[in-house]
Amino acid sequence: MTKEKLIEIIQRLLKTEIDLSFLLKLKKSELETMVACVRDRVEQVGKP
Repeated sequence: MTKEKLIEIIQRLLKTEIDLSFLLKLKKSELETMVACVRDRVEQVGKP
């Protein structure tokens, strides 16, 4: 998966249109970790 695609996933998870292109400076592995963390947190918020 490309860095651009990972950033798109982060934007969808955060439900934002804010330009997150600054995240392209991160390594791909760092973006993958960020996606996993954000996804986990979003799922926790949705639980009762």
